[in-house]
Formats: sequence, structure tokens, C-alpha cells
Amino acid sequence: MMIAILTGSCPRQSKFDNRDVMNMKRLGYLGPPGTFTQLAAEELISRLDNYSRISCQEIPDLIQAVDRREIDLAVVPIENSLEGSVNVTLDYLAHKVSLQIVGEIILPINQQLIAGKGITISDIEEIYSHPQALAQCRDYLQKLSDSCQICRVSSTAEAVELVSRGQEDSATVRAAIGSRLAARLNQLEIIAADIQDNDSNWTRFVVLSRSEDSRLEELISSESAEEKENYKTSIICSPIKNRPGILHEMLAEFASRNINLTRIESRPTRKMLGDYLFFIDFTGHLEQPQIKEIITGLKQKTSHLKILGSYSRLSAGLEQEDLEEGRTHEINQFA
Repeated sequence: MMIAILTGSCPRQSKFDNRDVMNMKRLGYLGPPGTFTQLAAEELISRLDNYSRISCQEIPDLIQAVDRREIDLAVVPIENSLEGSVNVTLDYLAHKVSLQIVGEIILPINQQLIAGKGITISDIEEIYSHPQALAQCRDYLQKLSDSCQICRVSSTAEAVELVSRGQEDSATVRAAIGSRLAARLNQLEIIAADIQDNDSNWTRFVVLSRSEDSRLEELISSESAEEKENYKTSIICSPIKNRPGILHEMLAEFASRNINLTRIESRPTRKMLGDYLFFIDFTGHLEQPQIKEIITGLKQKTSHLKILGSYSRLSAGLEQEDLEEGRTHEINQFA
């Protein structure tokens, strides 16, 4: 198997000149290098043949790059065990693009307080990070000095890069919240480790593609695929009419067939106040007879039904410490 060790930025911003590289398939992740999304992408790309890495600075850019066929796959965060859903991902899947979820990756998230050499916690005047990371460390941040300013940026890795760049040209003492990988890539120190409010801090990432033929079990070199019973299916739907009992009738399609819901969440339809879409994840595969019956029943009870796909979870094959330290795949060579 050839595993690519090439990387670039979002296709709208740069192009490769090498014809061989252009023929490689592209896996996109939320950059810059050192994000937790990159850690999830590394878990995937270690199993793929002939893929290069492409980083995008914003989740919308990443999703749209798949939709425009500029990249083949994208790894995006969709929910966190502490802070809930990543709404921008949900809204783009519902309203902006027609993409398939072809796999999921679930990673533990350990947040580090990162600063330059010799900096102590009492020295810090500004702390930078992504809003989700800041929220995951809310209790820790409340214990810091009131004079410490909290600043939001588009990714944890960008926050760490900003701190690295500002060591010499800024009079303000800055720190960032991010991964061990980001600290190492930027040659910074971890001055407080694992500062998330809860040790059970997990983020679920989904792999997006334009084609359902890109399911992970068909991409990954593996001798055995998971059974259909171990799959998960995701849909988006809206009740056909806002009346008493309609949601109960929709959910009865699952309960009557003993199908477990793993997640249900509402988001605005963006049409009028009080109208909602429901994101529903449940066990099973679209090819199973009882799942086909559920979809048929839902079509009679919904005004909108969008099937995001059936997919399996990518089992973690790499130790988290290896991923964050970059040892297994020598992340420092391509970041």
C-alpha cells in the first residue's frame, strides 16, 4: 500500500503542479496542521491508498470543497460529548449541500494550555482557541485571573500558531488551548495538561463524500467488512404537518421495528419561526428490510426527507498518544 505524505491547503487557495499528485485522491481536514480534526483524519488516512491531505481553514470551505469536487473526502466534526452538536456542520448538510456520510470516527479530546518557554499561568494576558475548545474548558478558565482575556479563532491549531508567531513581536503574553500535536509542531510548551472540564470528552467526526460508493469499508484495505447490523444510518426530516402527535407517529416507525435511535436533534428549517428539521441517527443499514420499511413509513409522514447515508465506525487502530506526538506517521514531515 502507498500512503501519501503530501499535503496542501484548500483547493481554492492553491494548486499542485505535479501531475502525479494531481492524480491522487484528496482527503480534506480542518486546518492548519495540529487540529483535532487532523488527528481524526490521520486515523483514516493511515488505512487509505494513494490519498493526499488538504487543509481548509473553515468548516464551510471544507464541506463546499467536497461538494464542488475539489476534494474527494472531508473529515468534519459533528458533535461533542460535552458541548453537543457542531451547528455549522448540521446546517450545511441540511441546507447547503447534498453529500453522503460514508463513515464516522470518534476520538477522545484532551485539551492543553500552551504557551512559550518560560511562561507561567500567572503571566498570561490572552488565551486563544476555537469556541468549542473554550467551552470544553469553561470551568478551568473561570479560575484564571479576571484580567485574562479570552479570544476566539477558527481552530485550535490556528490559536497555537498565533501564540507562536507572537512570541517575539507582541508585548502581550498569550497562550492557546489546543492539542499536544499543535504544541509540538510550533515548538511551544504545555503549561497545564488536560484542562477540559470532563475526562469523558469525545468528539464525533464524520467522513463526507459526494458518492455513497466511498463507504469506508470499500476504501480501507481490510479482509472483513462489518455486518450490516453494526451500521448506523443518518437522515434529516420534517413533519408533514405541525399537529399533535406527529413526532410520536414518526418515532413509532422505529419503535415498532425495535430499531434504536442513537441521536435525535432539531434545527430550524429557516422558513418560519417554530418550523423544525429533525436530525435522526439510528442503528441499521438502508439495505435491511426493516430499515426500508421505516423509510417508506416516514415518507408518508414527512414533507422533507433527506438520507445522509448508512456507514460504519472506523475503529481506532492508533494510540491517541502516538497520533498527538506524531510518532506513528511522522506527522512533522508533512504538517
